[in-house]
Amino acid sequence: MKLDLKDKRILHELDLNGRISFSKISKKIRLSKNSVINRIKGMEKDDIILGYNTLININNLGYTTYDIYLRFRDTTFEKEQEIVDELIKNKSVWLVARVQGNIDLSLLISTKTPEGFEKIWNRIYSKIKPHIIVIRIAILLEYHHFPRKYLLGSSGSESTIIGARKDYSIDVIDEQILRLLSSNARMSLLELSEKLKLNPKAISLRIKNLEKEKIILGYRANLNFRKMGYQYYKIMLDLNDLEITTQLYEHIKIHKNVTYFDKFIGGQDFEFDLEIESFDGFVNFMEELKKKFGKAIGNHAYLNPTIIYKSQYFSG
Repeated sequence: MKLDLKDKRILHELDLNGRISFSKISKKIRLSKNSVINRIKGMEKDDIILGYNTLININNLGYTTYDIYLRFRDTTFEKEQEIVDELIKNKSVWLVARVQGNIDLSLLISTKTPEGFEKIWNRIYSKIKPHIIVIRIAILLEYHHFPRKYLLGSSGSESTIIGARKDYSIDVIDEQILRLLSSNARMSLLELSEKLKLNPKAISLRIKNLEKEKIILGYRANLNFRKMGYQYYKIMLDLNDLEITTQLYEHIKIHKNVTYFDKFIGGQDFEFDLEIESFDGFVNFMEELKKKFGKAIGNHAYLNPTIIYKSQYFSG
């Protein structure tokens, strides 16, 4: 869909802070509050904005996240959709994405112990085993979110990093707040108050404390890259020289189309995500990367996520 500059400026603000008020957006982009509201509602209706995510550092709460790649086998379209629907409904699975490439589905599951993961995974696996091949199970150490610089053609290297571990304890109310904000980062204090039967001021103080303790790292709009005319590529590099990792990171983090960097145990040597206008743009990006780093990069593979069915950091 064609977005004008004002739409892109609104999306830029929501990408930086998914809880930003309509009034603040209005002042920042010099557009009336009503116009801002109408444009946002229009983009939500047209599925350009799919929702609003709260970036929760669940590592700080003692969780470990497992990244799972699956390939379908001996299925029909109906069976595949049945499996996807079951995974979406499963509260232990907080990300479900359909992918093109050598896998079909990507999942993320977070648990506090390896035994906890085994129990959850065995329960899922026993139901779908006849119809899937497990390609990998890796442990996600760090997840770097970069602003979508391509929206306004801006530059910069700032990122939000999920990964630090502090094992911070929260009570039941904090946990409820995180679950509600995880499903909708723009949920108002009044809505939270009605659901939790708690004073809005008390909720506000709790949210500020969760931000201070680096449990909540930020808020971000979940944008439909396909509707915006972009394609999504997850790039996985095998490195011949691991010492170039830092140089590679410095290179990708300033690129306007790089949106994520991921660090795994059991994954590839270097993994990051790209949202770019076309396959030709992706090819050019990779050619420039190889020119710059030469023989230090060995093989590379890529996945092309097409649908993100579920993205909710603290679903539980």
